[in-house]
Amino acid sequence: MRFGGFSLAALAFVLGAANAAAAATTELSVTGTGSVTLPPDVATVAATVETNAGAVTDAMSQNNARYDRIVAALARAGIARDDIRLSNYNVNYNPRPQVVSPGDNGVRYGYTVTRDFSIKVRKIGDAGRVVDACTASGATGIDGVSFGLADPAEARNRATAIAVADARSRAETLASAAHLRVVSLKTLNLGGGPIVPQPMMRMAANAAAPATQFEQSDVSVTVSVDAVYVAEP
Repeated sequence: MRFGGFSLAALAFVLGAANAAAAATTELSVTGTGSVTLPPDVATVAATVETNAGAVTDAMSQNNARYDRIVAALARAGIARDDIRLSNYNVNYNPRPQVVSPGDNGVRYGYTVTRDFSIKVRKIGDAGRVVDACTASGATGIDGVSFGLADPAEARNRATAIAVADARSRAETLASAAHLRVVSLKTLNLGGGPIVPQPMMRMAANAAAPATQFEQSDVSVTVSVDAVYVAEP
């Protein structure tokens, strides 16, 4: 029997050859990693203002006054208002018990207002001055100073290209060891996304210059990709 110029035997031969070719291919699953290391160009200072009073209005007004002093001091230090961001604001009430236990010394009763905020420092060398400005004008805590990249997109793109090349290299190494050759890329996905670890930092004090200083290490932007390649003999 013939169909459109092909016999059943010819059709079976074509299908058999296609199935044999498909069976001869092998899928190689690999993960590639790419990293780019750059010096940090931005710092973020996390600070807290906490106030306590018997009346909630007093606790809030004291907190507002301290915060306003900090914002004014930061403005004098060259920090734009838009670079100061509120991250948390909490009002908590702790009633005073009728009988205060001797072990409760130091416990604060009444209303406690906590305001957490962050300051982006675009001139990275001013991070120490910003910390000093906060503590001198009313901040009750500095919760951390981190260093990073203002715009990590370029570093992330470079790291992604390195990760893709690494995945291809790993696939070719696997194929060669199995006496195969890579013929195509089947799938490619970002695996886990970019990671920007915070570098180590250290406070440095100097008797002649008591201003707070920080030493920063480089920032590494790391990207991983998951890829599946097709290989054949």
